[in-house]
Amino acid sequence: MKLLTALVLCAAAVAAQDKAQDKNQDAAPKLGSIAGAVTAGGGGPPMKDVEIYVNRNTPQAKMAVTDQQGRYVIRDVAPGQLRISANAPDASGRAGFGPNANRLVTLAPGQELTGVDFRLVIQGRISGKVVDQNNEPVVGIAVFLVAREYSHGALRAVFAGAGNTDDQGAYRLERVPPGRAYTVLATRARRGLPAISDSPLDPELRLPAVVPTYYPNARSIDGAEALVLRPGEHREGIDIHLTRSAAFCLDGVLEGTSGPAALRFNIAETQPASGASGEGAFYTATPGGTSGPDGKVRICDLHPGEYELSVSEFTPGGMGGAAQFGATIVTIGDRDVAGARVGLRPRIPVSGEVVFDGPAPEPPLTAKLRLSVQAITRTERGSTQADIPSEFTFEGGLLMDAYGLDIGGVPAGVYIKDVTYGDRGMMYQPLRVGSAMGNAGLRVILGRDGGTIGTQVADKDGNPVADCTVVILPATSPNEAVFAAAVKTGKTNQAGAWSSPTLAPGKYFVLATSGTVDRSPETTGKLWKARNRGEEVEIAPLGKVSVTLSPKSLD
Repeated sequence: MKLLTALVLCAAAVAAQDKAQDKNQDAAPKLGSIAGAVTAGGGGPPMKDVEIYVNRNTPQAKMAVTDQQGRYVIRDVAPGQLRISANAPDASGRAGFGPNANRLVTLAPGQELTGVDFRLVIQGRISGKVVDQNNEPVVGIAVFLVAREYSHGALRAVFAGAGNTDDQGAYRLERVPPGRAYTVLATRARRGLPAISDSPLDPELRLPAVVPTYYPNARSIDGAEALVLRPGEHREGIDIHLTRSAAFCLDGVLEGTSGPAALRFNIAETQPASGASGEGAFYTATPGGTSGPDGKVRICDLHPGEYELSVSEFTPGGMGGAAQFGATIVTIGDRDVAGARVGLRPRIPVSGEVVFDGPAPEPPLTAKLRLSVQAITRTERGSTQADIPSEFTFEGGLLMDAYGLDIGGVPAGVYIKDVTYGDRGMMYQPLRVGSAMGNAGLRVILGRDGGTIGTQVADKDGNPVADCTVVILPATSPNEAVFAAAVKTGKTNQAGAWSSPTLAPGKYFVLATSGTVDRSPETTGKLWKARNRGEEVEIAPLGKVSVTLSPKSLD
């Protein structure tokens, strides 16, 4: 009898445990799957060995690789809004270095979502020769792909790729994104410089200086011919006729914290420069060397133009950026320049506060703002986090330089109303560390009276358009640089829907396009002209606006 009782109790316990497990499984969201195919854009063939990621670089990341038919399936995916990325190998087979694309999709619990397809845009190639005034090939010349882009309050020219001429003067630029205008620049390739050049004192005895030359033979980017490639295009015959000029010298003194000193120096044209453009960034070393203990330098073989002369000092055995840095602008005209001086400047403490324009919310927000700075033309960077509201500081300070400021982690229902440094606003301007008076710091002002725009994109037959770019344009802007910075974009999900982040109250134009949207002057001009073809909306304080759009060309 006791044995029978024990068996009954055991069976009851097992049944209760199974019931509890079933209940927990019912409470957990059911996992789903995502499937699709990858092909080359423009009706190209299926693409194999493409890496497909769900929420890449997160703890919930999932991954699959396309087969010979370009198909993929990712299983056991948690439901919700997901970012799907496709990363193809390059021509040499290096995984993830070829064309790529992203899509946003919404996965319901237990859903087996199909048709999440990618048509990857194949990058192009530019090739040609660099020749001299006698049409003879020039060996060992650096050739750069140059992008023009609005960033941080100005139109800047930025390196976007590089190559070198071979023993026949031929060069090749790989991985050129199609659909965007670029120029090609040829210039002398040099890295190491002596502190004191042995160039003759008499300018008449010097060899001519190489002038950076844009295709086909322009001395400035304003006279260059812009190139726009089609997907997968190989543009040949982009030959550059290198120009030369009289050569000049720059004499100066480099100063440490206690006067002239042996310091590392670099010199380069102010533009084009290293930095970010499009979805990436390109950095290249500039010519430089080390001065003697007297700090004197004599830099020669310079063509007329504007240069940045910089000095830096690194902590012995230290890691990371320079401990001290300084820079000055030098203009070379029609003669040598003497008496230039540039000195080291220590890192400057940079702190600030995050505040609300008006009362703070109750209960307090638990989110944190992420504040990141990146030197506009160098790799120097810094970051910090801040409660909302609170004070913050960049640990270790920042070098005296111009930085781009990126603020992430802005919670829903909040928008960045203004950013100030000292007594001046820098919402769409660079952060020039050291330009504020006294101990004035950064101030990030958040607004809580903003609203949102919900969009639905459909074709002429009313079918939803997935992976379409939605563009929100400010109705007014003081100039094109601010207009380009204020433009907001997003991609529709598989249902053709996208909702904006919280925006400041005011008037906007909203349009949908399948065209390329970037901050180049060409695209910015198209967006400015196309804004009146978009839907005009007015966001009231705390308002929500819904619009239905059909894709339009920017041309």
